Amino acid sequence: MTTSPQTQTLTAANDNPGGATRVEMQLSSFVRLIARAYVAQAKERSA
Repeated sequence: MTTSPQTQTLTAANDNPGGATRVEMQLSSFVRLIARAYVAQAKERSA
């Protein structure tokens, strides 16, 4: 039995004509992205 990874479709308000407004990604990848952004922000604030 195989299970497919959970995915989430993210939609953005994009003012860039012709730019992408949707992306579908695995939930675990999204969490990893948010964690990296949080760590980068914390490093920036402590510098």
